[in-house]
Amino acid sequence: MTDVVLVLAWLVLAHLVADFVLQTGSIAAAKSDRGSRALGGLIAHGLVVAVCLVPFGFAFEGRGWALVLVSAVSHVVIDRAKVLLTRRAADAALRDANARHEGPQPADHLGRAWTPLPAALFIADQAAHLLVAGIGWAVLLAGVAPGAGWSGFVDGLLGGWDRPTVHRVVGLAVVLLVLVIVNIRAASLFVSILVRPVEVGLDGLHRWGGRAAPAVASGGGPVGPVVAPARRWSVRLGPLEAQVAAEAEPPAAVPAPEDLGPVGLTARVGATIGILERLLICVFVLTGTDVAIGFVVAAKTLARFRQLDDREFAEYYLLGTLASVAVAIASALVARAAVGVLLA
Repeated sequence: MTDVVLVLAWLVLAHLVADFVLQTGSIAAAKSDRGSRALGGLIAHGLVVAVCLVPFGFAFEGRGWALVLVSAVSHVVIDRAKVLLTRRAADAALRDANARHEGPQPADHLGRAWTPLPAALFIADQAAHLLVAGIGWAVLLAGVAPGAGWSGFVDGLLGGWDRPTVHRVVGLAVVLLVLVIVNIRAASLFVSILVRPVEVGLDGLHRWGGRAAPAVASGGGPVGPVVAPARRWSVRLGPLEAQVAAEAEPPAAVPAPEDLGPVGLTARVGATIGILERLLICVFVLTGTDVAIGFVVAAKTLARFRQLDDREFAEYYLLGTLASVAVAIASALVARAAVGVLLA
C-alpha cells in the first residue's frame, strides 16, 4: 500500500510542478491566445508535462512511456477546453456588466463582471488532470513492478539502506511538497480567479487570474473595445432652446495584466498573508490542533474589521477568505490521510 501511495503522490507532484512551478507566464499567455501562438503554448506545456513524467517511463518502461504520452496529450486537450470555456464565460459576464452600465470596481472589491464560472472551470481543469492521472495509473501501472533496470539503479543508489524506511521518508517528502505547492501556488491562483475572474476589457481583451486573451463574441468574432458609460455632461445652446446632452467619455487607459487588482506593497502583503494563513491551517490539521484554525481566521478578520462596513468589500473579503481556508483544510485532510497510510 505504501508503494501505491508513493506512486500516486509522485503523479500528483509531477502534475503540480508542470502546472504551477515550471509553467512560465509566457506559456500561460500563449495558451490563452488564438491560432499558432496558442498551439505553440499548448505544445510547450505538453512537453513540460512529459519531462516531469520521464521517471515513470524509465521505471515502468513501455507502460510508463504510454502514461507519459497520455498525460501530455490530455493536458493539451483539457487546457485548451478550459481556455475556450473560460473565454466564453468572461465574454458573457462582460456583456452583462455592460448592459447594466457598470463601471470598473476598486481592486479590493469583486469585479464589475464577477462570475463564479472561471473558478469552477479552474477546479474542473485540475480535477480532470488528476482523473486522467488516476485512470492512467489504474490501467497501466496498478500491480506492475518497476523494470529490472530501474530496480537495479535504485538498489545501487540506496546501497544497504532499509527499503521500506526509504519509501516512507520519500513518500512523506513528496506528500508535504505537494501540500506546499497546492497552498502556495495553486491556491493563490484559484483565489485570485475566484474574486476577480474578469477584469475590465476596454481593449477587447479578457483578463482573468493575471492572464489575458483576445475576447471572442458568441458568434466567434472578436469583441471590440468596451465603451465606458457616459460620466460627463455639457450644456448645448441652440438658437431657440438649451439642451443638456451626455458627452462620451474617452476610454480609460487599460492596465497591463500584472497591474490589475491590488498592486505594489498591498498586493505582496495580502498574498503573503493568504499563504501564511493556509500553511498555518495545514500545520494545525496535520498535528490535530484543528481548533486553532479559528484563531488564524479571527486574527485576519480583526485587521480588516473597519473595512467590513463596506458591503462590497466584505463580500470580496469573505469570498476570498473562505476559498483560501477551504483549500487549506481540504488539502491538509488529504495529506493527513496519505501520511497515515505511509506511517501505518
